[in-house]
Amino acid sequence: MTFLFWLISRLPLSWLHAIGGALGLLAARLPGRYGTRLRENLRHAYPDASDAMVAQAARSTGRMILEMPYFWSRRHPDARMYSFADRIWPELDKLMAQGRGLIILVPHLGCFEVLPQAFALRHPVTALYKPPHQAWLRDWIVKMRTRPNLAMAPAQPRGVRMLVKALKRGEAIGILPDQVPTGGEGAWAPFFGKPAYTMTLVQRLQQLTGAPIAVIFAERLPRGAGFLGHMQVIKDPLPDDQAEAVAVINAAVEKLVKACPTQYLWGYNRYKHPGGAQLPPAEPPRAPAADASRNPLEVPAPAPASLSNDQR
Repeated sequence: MTFLFWLISRLPLSWLHAIGGALGLLAARLPGRYGTRLRENLRHAYPDASDAMVAQAARSTGRMILEMPYFWSRRHPDARMYSFADRIWPELDKLMAQGRGLIILVPHLGCFEVLPQAFALRHPVTALYKPPHQAWLRDWIVKMRTRPNLAMAPAQPRGVRMLVKALKRGEAIGILPDQVPTGGEGAWAPFFGKPAYTMTLVQRLQQLTGAPIAVIFAERLPRGAGFLGHMQVIKDPLPDDQAEAVAVINAAVEKLVKACPTQYLWGYNRYKHPGGAQLPPAEPPRAPAADASRNPLEVPAPAPASLSNDQR
């Protein structure tokens, strides 16, 4: 498998995006739950979504999958990244300078594999991942994704301790905030108006360390041209109420998805009800409303002028 990943990674990123787009579209059109879920989730969030929009979302999933061997098999991310050097990295540096660590939330949106590697070239980061059941596959994933300054923490008590220690050292951690947790480790909050079981781990980590929270994603540009960075900073501490806290996180993720809706992983079973979780309430708590002078979410800066609309 390592050799196969290495072989795939030798292809140019533009080729992988073309191949992945075709495979993603094919997979979504085959009979089965995946294609049905992709269409249902996308059209729940965007009822007027056209067939072309659904097809583009399917292509994005295929491109995301073939980005994995490309970045896992390279020691350094070989990709052009726009708006990171002049805006996102400096802003994250300021947050880290507070000395309380930094919680970076990276949703299933755009190219999330490039972000931990790119950040690790600047600062140490510990990334949370959900380990597979097979021991050999678990060890292989850790081997492929680990880099200098980049450590992998399993979504288990040992991994949570790794995250806490990293934050207390003043380092950054990376979490997929829309990964559905196991029952008892989340709370229900709306995601595009529908109850979604969302991890409460981020709230607990912030309460323990006071670390600031930034939500970022790398928008995939056409023809392998690189990635455009987007970011939300959750400026206020998360509410003490768990349901309200995860509602704030979901609202931040929603804002980023709206910047590039066809690059979200709509085929992921975001709305599943994990075993052991209570039934969702009839009206899940929403993010606390902010007054006009104190918005808890920092609006992302516009795209650089050098990138025209048809490049996005």
